[in-house]
Amino acid sequence: MKIRKVLDKKVGEKKYYRYLVVLPKELVENSNLLGKNLKVELKNEKIVIKKE
Repeated sequence: MKIRKVLDKKVGEKKYYRYLVVLPKELVENSNLLGKNLKVELKNEKIVIKKE
């Protein structure tokens, strides 16, 4: 898995970026979280994704 930095938009000389996390297809389908609102936390140098 990777975290990717993607250019979202450019206004004048200012650039705005988004960060995308690429997850395995099987994990997303089995999690039953597809289409749900999620919350992200940082705990002990780990990124934790939770259902809101």
